[in-house]
Amino acid sequence: MTRILAIDAATEGCSVALYQDGKIEAVRSVSPQGHTRLLLPYIDDVLKKSGLRLSDLDAVACGRGPGSFTGVRISVSMAQALAFGAEKPLIGIVDLEAMALRAHKETGSQYVVSAIDARMGEVYLGIYEISENVPKAMIPEAVTAPEKAVELIRGTLSGKKFTSVGTGFGTYPVLSESFAGYVSPASDNLPDAVEIAELAAGAFAAGRGEEPENVLPVYLRDNVSWKKVSEQHA
Repeated sequence: MTRILAIDAATEGCSVALYQDGKIEAVRSVSPQGHTRLLLPYIDDVLKKSGLRLSDLDAVACGRGPGSFTGVRISVSMAQALAFGAEKPLIGIVDLEAMALRAHKETGSQYVVSAIDARMGEVYLGIYEISENVPKAMIPEAVTAPEKAVELIRGTLSGKKFTSVGTGFGTYPVLSESFAGYVSPASDNLPDAVEIAELAAGAFAAGRGEEPENVLPVYLRDNVSWKKVSEQHA
């Protein structure tokens, strides 16, 4: 039986999910300033409901960004601490990819564009083709201006219909207006630990768990630094 604890705090959403061979116990809230206060009680809640301890897990997973710099740091550092303390592998999932899977599950769309508001007039962008519930990035995830994102979407999807997901579409209407008749929005614009757990289960089955200190945040901006756990108190 595969057991994976997944957490995410990369955006306004704060979520925890426990995966057990396809069955999931999960909790989630939208609390932009409450991640550090909520994550540990959420973790305790899903473990207690499942009758498990951290030592019973096979792996820990986390959303590793992109998103809020503070939220991404919280998500990754807490997951690192949990995995390190329990001596379990850690699996990092790109939040844009998890959003694409969530949108696909809702709409059945083969193509999904994920866009998170990155502030400063930019979006974090991912363009995915989903096959057998596995999103494959059609271009590298990027941080870019909305107008450039329109060009990337147009050039990548070449007129194919797609589902849009993420706060970037609401913040920058040009992203949707440029594809009138070709885009349908998903109802949930935030990543969730449920899809992170599901994607992590596939990664774990393929042997892609890592040492906790080697799972690093995805910021996409070059001017953000991160220290591994082993370096944080040096």
